[in-house]
Amino acid sequence: MILYDLVNQKQAHFSPNSWRVRMALAHKGLTYEVRDVLFGDVPRISPTGDKRTIPTIEHEGRQVTDSWEIVRYLDDAFPNTPRLIADAAHSAESHVLKFFQYWVQTTLHAGIARLVMLDLHNSLHPDDHAYFRSSREKQVQKTLEAFQAGRETRVDDFRKALQPLRLALGHSPFISGEQPGYADYLAFGAFQWARLSSSFQLLTEDDVIHAWFERCLDLYDGLGRREAAAV
Repeated sequence: MILYDLVNQKQAHFSPNSWRVRMALAHKGLTYEVRDVLFGDVPRISPTGDKRTIPTIEHEGRQVTDSWEIVRYLDDAFPNTPRLIADAAHSAESHVLKFFQYWVQTTLHAGIARLVMLDLHNSLHPDDHAYFRSSREKQVQKTLEAFQAGRETRVDDFRKALQPLRLALGHSPFISGEQPGYADYLAFGAFQWARLSSSFQLLTEDDVIHAWFERCLDLYDGLGRREAAAV
């Protein structure tokens, strides 16, 4: 199995969606080879040939893209390993997990982007700078510098928006319960993205979310911690 994954100028794999898949693969005990790519390389490995889509896996001659579809594929292709998404695609559990993924995208990813977008740009390989700046400034309708400005006064609002996570972690060590599951990997990917791209402090050290993230970094023989944090 091959996992195509983005790297920055320090060769750290920073994609939040790829980290969902990396943790899922570790959860299932599956081995794989990583192929490092830059943003400009992605269209050449994408199944469509023209979409910038990471993560992508290649397994037995088939390419699968999109983290949710990859994890569903892994569940189907390796039925004797621990499942990550409920067996029935339309089950209530599957719908709740999908809802949580949307929350991660709209609250965690979007909130983190507002705080570290310029740092993320600066951490990338220089060959990716022009594409990243052009595409992201088109999305946010302002310069990356203006988008990130004032983050010291805005970070408290981000922290307050994380209260649902704190409430969930008030009952168990992981979002999924006593043991980690795909909900944890969804949220972990967002914080790992920030950790590898920026030294800006998103969480206070006394936050239960910070303690949960440290536990996640130690999972699977420290898989997440092997990638050096940005300084």
